[in-house]
Amino acid sequence: MPARCPKGSYLRGFAIPVRKIPESFGGSGIFAYLCPVNCMISKIRTAMLLSLLAVGAAPVGTRRVASAPTSAHASAPVSARNAQGCPIVRIVPERLPDLTTPRSGHSIFYANGELTVAGGHTTNFVPTQTAEYFADGKWHQMPMAYCHDNGFAVVRHTSQPDKEEVIIGGGHAEPLGIGQTFMVECYRPETHTFEGFGCLDRKRTMANATQLADGRVIIAGNHYADDAIACYNGSSQILHVRDVAQGYNSPWILHTAHDDAIVVGSRNTRQQPLDTIWATPVGTRRVASAPPMPARKPFRVTLLEQYRLLYLDRPFSSDDSAIDQYSYLLPATDRNGQLVIVMANDTTFSLLPTVCPIPMQTQWGAIEYNSPVVVDRKARFGYVTGFDSTAYNRQYVLRIDYARHPAGITLFYTDTLEHCTNAIPVLTPDGDLILAGGIANNNYKPLEAVWLYHFTTEGASPLAPIQKARGTVEGEELCLLVAVAVAIAVLAYIYIVRRKKRSSRQVSDDELMERILQLIEQDNRYLKSLRLSNIASELGVSVATIAECISNNRGCTFAQLLAEYRVRHAQELIIGNPELKLAAVITQSGFTSESTFFRSFKAVTGKSPKEWLAEHRK
Repeated sequence: MPARCPKGSYLRGFAIPVRKIPESFGGSGIFAYLCPVNCMISKIRTAMLLSLLAVGAAPVGTRRVASAPTSAHASAPVSARNAQGCPIVRIVPERLPDLTTPRSGHSIFYANGELTVAGGHTTNFVPTQTAEYFADGKWHQMPMAYCHDNGFAVVRHTSQPDKEEVIIGGGHAEPLGIGQTFMVECYRPETHTFEGFGCLDRKRTMANATQLADGRVIIAGNHYADDAIACYNGSSQILHVRDVAQGYNSPWILHTAHDDAIVVGSRNTRQQPLDTIWATPVGTRRVASAPPMPARKPFRVTLLEQYRLLYLDRPFSSDDSAIDQYSYLLPATDRNGQLVIVMANDTTFSLLPTVCPIPMQTQWGAIEYNSPVVVDRKARFGYVTGFDSTAYNRQYVLRIDYARHPAGITLFYTDTLEHCTNAIPVLTPDGDLILAGGIANNNYKPLEAVWLYHFTTEGASPLAPIQKARGTVEGEELCLLVAVAVAIAVLAYIYIVRRKKRSSRQVSDDELMERILQLIEQDNRYLKSLRLSNIASELGVSVATIAECISNNRGCTFAQLLAEYRVRHAQELIIGNPELKLAAVITQSGFTSESTFFRSFKAVTGKSPKEWLAEHRK
């Protein structure tokens, strides 16, 4: 995507900042020549597009997107820009085998590497007591212990490495989305079995849940019933933790520490929009070998009163929106309905700057965005899905390049589909998106279609070339091509100047990165409670500058960098002190829980501690 340029000098594919022509290039003479060029932008753009099409190339700034290997309509994406300069790119999704049971209001997740859907309601708005997992190119249906239409699901990491279980609970008690339930069950993906246990602290539906790093599962949210925060600690009971300042319908639960989180939303339990937004901390924070700390008080979030979080009336996981251990991207709208992205960092909320406004309309009509920001932390992209709110036959995917500052925005669109869907997307291990089931605009007729949106080119078939444009360029077009040549010469100069500036900035970035590493390594500070704000304060720069520097130089976040240091320290302890117990290694390496240690160790080394040690001994 091209850089921002002065108002009035934006040309699709490149920019001509005519106010910065140096005297060595002719000064006012070149400026006088480029004035008619700017007056003829539309004709120049046409000539450039014809020449690009003639060689089968895409316009400058287009990123090719893998099309469906098995789609009969696969072709190269058509790229353009809207009036605000946002790239608009065509994408062709791949139709995967249909679900065995049409469903909406279901949970979707990966457990032990298998794509799984659970619960929801099927045709005639009747809850279904089934789940399905995808393996060997098809869906396999499983019976569940209970029905969970608009229930919650959280993939729980156990104390055993590489072993997961899924806690599924709540939901509507009757067809047509009526009532709430106490029911809760555990799904064990290694055996594909469900087992009911205990019950919720209260009847719930439209709730959400997350697992804290200390192992507890936190539950909050309700629909047309009282709300409170509850906790599951791995036993058979789910206990009340604390009342909430505000009850929320489909809330977000955001981690703020290894043993704490906040609950926030945009609508009360009766689905009514709220004018005042309060965030409620989870409750008592536990510190090893110390008395429990009093729960933090609820606090008002005024930014979320101006920009309301997007209301999602289907099961979703707040964890999928995390860009860092305690940072999230949340979709919100202003009073005019304009979509924006809010960044939540610990207990601080701010708007994510973007290079252009998020598109709300295309030539086919208005876009209705209806998903959380699903984050690909490896590629550092966030995705929000939506559809044509008039005809319900075209899907949209908004991609947010949040690692850039300001963040880049690209809108992908499909050709006309038989049905679009409001299904909550899930990220595949390869960085693509899957939408399964859901509805277009009728809860009584949920869908069975499953769509795969390719955003990675690896393993995908080559794209079909764009057809060459027919006809010749002659007469008046010759002078236009000369004008284009002059513009390209100006661009070449600009490129050289910007490259020199980037090189100088890189030197300063390298120096800053060296100072960051010195502070982290000083007296083994990475083993203690070290925050990004501490580093920024000591270096006299902003938190955003530190985060961007680490991202540019190391390709990771601050939390990931600390985790890498701690894992390396743990490796040294394991090798140098074989008699040391694992619990001591975890504590002495700066980790606050076993689950965080195992997750970080595998993220850094690609292996569990046991696998790594066995390989090291060889």
